[in-house]
Amino acid sequence: MIEIDADIAVIGAGFSGSLIAMLLHRMGLRPVLVDRGSHPRFAVGESSTPVANLILEGLAHRYDLPRIAPLANYASWKRTYPEIVCGLKRGFSYFHHEFGRDFQPRTDRANELLVAASLTNEDADTHWLRSDFDRFLAAEVERMEIPYFDQTSIEQLIPRGDGWELNGRSESLQEAINIRADFMIDASGEGGFLAKTLGIEPHPDNMKTRSRGLFSHFTDVARWGDLYADRGGDRSGHPYPCDDAALHHVFDGGWMWVLPFDNGVTSAGFALDPDRFPRETSGSPETEWATMMDRLPAVAEQFARAKLIVPWRQTGRMQRRLSRSAGPNWVMLPNTAAFHDPLHSTGNTFTLIGIERLMDMFERCWGRPELEGELRKYDALVQKEVEFIDLVVSGSFAGFRQFERMIAMSMFYFATSIFSEEERRAGRVAKGAAFLSADRPELRTALNQAVQDISDPAVSSADFTARITAAIKPFNRVGLCDPLRLNMYPYEFS
Repeated sequence: MIEIDADIAVIGAGFSGSLIAMLLHRMGLRPVLVDRGSHPRFAVGESSTPVANLILEGLAHRYDLPRIAPLANYASWKRTYPEIVCGLKRGFSYFHHEFGRDFQPRTDRANELLVAASLTNEDADTHWLRSDFDRFLAAEVERMEIPYFDQTSIEQLIPRGDGWELNGRSESLQEAINIRADFMIDASGEGGFLAKTLGIEPHPDNMKTRSRGLFSHFTDVARWGDLYADRGGDRSGHPYPCDDAALHHVFDGGWMWVLPFDNGVTSAGFALDPDRFPRETSGSPETEWATMMDRLPAVAEQFARAKLIVPWRQTGRMQRRLSRSAGPNWVMLPNTAAFHDPLHSTGNTFTLIGIERLMDMFERCWGRPELEGELRKYDALVQKEVEFIDLVVSGSFAGFRQFERMIAMSMFYFATSIFSEEERRAGRVAKGAAFLSADRPELRTALNQAVQDISDPAVSSADFTARITAAIKPFNRVGLCDPLRLNMYPYEFS
């Protein structure tokens, strides 16, 4: 029998669980990390953003994790850890397709949107090959001699006074395990450990976003920029090479991501509206993939020579939201409390914001009665942020049919995200600031109205865009929605 006494039990050794275990250790607390699986393993959620990188770098410096800090930047990552696979992400690229028609570049660039997230490769974001990234962080947990048990199932969770007793079995060690901890952090993501063991119900409002996934990893995927140029597109007007990005192919009813890594592997997949493309009629993953390629001729050319290198993942509806994310002696990271859709790369940033928020909370309130009230505030803010992201993403899905409306809707994300980046770089982010300014009542009101208007034929696209331009004005410091930009936005701060 393995017996462990800990301050905090962290459930789930993905990137977030491993990172928070290291941070707690540096704070002087006694964490234990438990995971039912092992590394390396396939995972999605592969894109960083400028805000995510700033948070990761800030946490690494604040809590003395010098081996983690280089992972917050593409250039420093490549110099320090060339063996850990990543990809170059200079921005967000979107191209609009119509089923059965070849993609045709336009001189007004009305069927594309490029928003830069960095000035050069030296300050660029990254795509994380999660099997490498997560394995490295878990290995760092072990290197720091933090108790870590993989291939371990927790079969019994017992409240003990103000804490917990966790009983289970480690398959890797072939022993029973007993953990006594004062507090629990659920970083298990879709595993939903605490939701299952504590009987936490889904949130009654659920999610407006509706999508399901079909995805994998490939080799020999062509670069979209080359195909774009072959069709007469002018790449010189792009603020960065359009493939060095989170590349989105969007169409009525869904979108496709294409994320290239530096080792020749590409993560790619579809997020599809299950009402438009029900899984029960889609057939096998191979059949559905072939059907989508038939509908998207230009994308089919990009993947004409692609080779599948990991098994397909074909999911049901991806969205989930729990009614609570915290209690008196437990808390969930945002990626456990809810999941939206990979669109706009919100997931990893949201998770890191949650980690940053919790570390500040533990520093101020660990062992004090104030912690319970802070956890209630955490839950209320997470719920607001979940609702805000849901509106942006569901509204963007509704805009895929009329791309100019999707562009306008996405500006709720880009304006607030860039605003947050600038505020962080200037040292002006207040404690407990909401992700994407999701707690601003006037912004939430405008976003709710935009979601109603986006599918209303009585509201012209010009009026729709004008209303959003006015709504984001307090956050828009880089000229978003300027028609003279032709949907091309270089990296710049005013």
